[in-house]
Amino acid sequence: MKQFFYLLLVVVMAFPSCVSKQVALETESQRDSLAQVVRTKDSLIETVFADINAITDNLARIKARENIITAVDPEGIRRPLDQINSDIAAIDELMQQNRERIEGMERTVAQLRKANVRIKSLEHLVSDLNGQLEEKNNEISQLRTRVAEMSVEVEELEQKLEEEKIERKQEVDSLSQNNTVLDEQLHSVYYIVGQEKKLREAQIIDKRGFIGRTLTTAAENSLEFFLKVDSRELLEVPIRQKKVTIVTSHPEGSYQLIEADNKVVLKLVITDPVRFWEASKVLIVSYR
Repeated sequence: MKQFFYLLLVVVMAFPSCVSKQVALETESQRDSLAQVVRTKDSLIETVFADINAITDNLARIKARENIITAVDPEGIRRPLDQINSDIAAIDELMQQNRERIEGMERTVAQLRKANVRIKSLEHLVSDLNGQLEEKNNEISQLRTRVAEMSVEVEELEQKLEEEKIERKQEVDSLSQNNTVLDEQLHSVYYIVGQEKKLREAQIIDKRGFIGRTLTTAAENSLEFFLKVDSRELLEVPIRQKKVTIVTSHPEGSYQLIEADNKVVLKLVITDPVRFWEASKVLIVSYR
């Protein structure tokens, strides 16, 4: 009986010790679990703040791109369309990054909610960022519309410039043709070398006066019998006749008659073309 009593006493004394150890183990497990929850929560919150910083930075970069696109230099000239389109493509990439980060933040909020952790300010922040993203989407849509309008304006301007270029070329060509015609008219001269009798019959020259009658150009002579030449190119007129008369008026010293030994006038040499043709654009040489 005494042995049973002692055994019972040992069991009773050992029972509290076992209970205490079990409670300690359970407490430590709960503490570890709580610590893991806290670590998970802190990690999620750090991720959220990293996403917030990245989104804020992207929004600033988007705004800078928008300012560049809409900027006009002091002379009123915008940046080339290809550069503007490149800026818009960069904005699109930044906007896509923001969408992905906000989606990640929404998943983080959902995870915190499952862990019975609700941060109302964070939920409001995510909602606010979504609102900013939607507003920025609208701004970029308007910007795209404006760029499209600018593209049409540039095409119309280029077409107008091309039309004006064609018109200017036509004007230049027309002026060039007119200049050619005027130049030809300015330097066109006419000459004829013929027998006196035939020139009179053709009513190219007249013989006037009673004593020592002189040859003069007819009042209305036709140029159809004359040779038309450029005064800058006509330096010599072949004659090869005797008793030669220069009927038209040309300044002395502006030409020479070159004669052979038998008094045959070989040719008329124009020594000063400008002076030679200043009084008359017609040269009539007659011989008997």
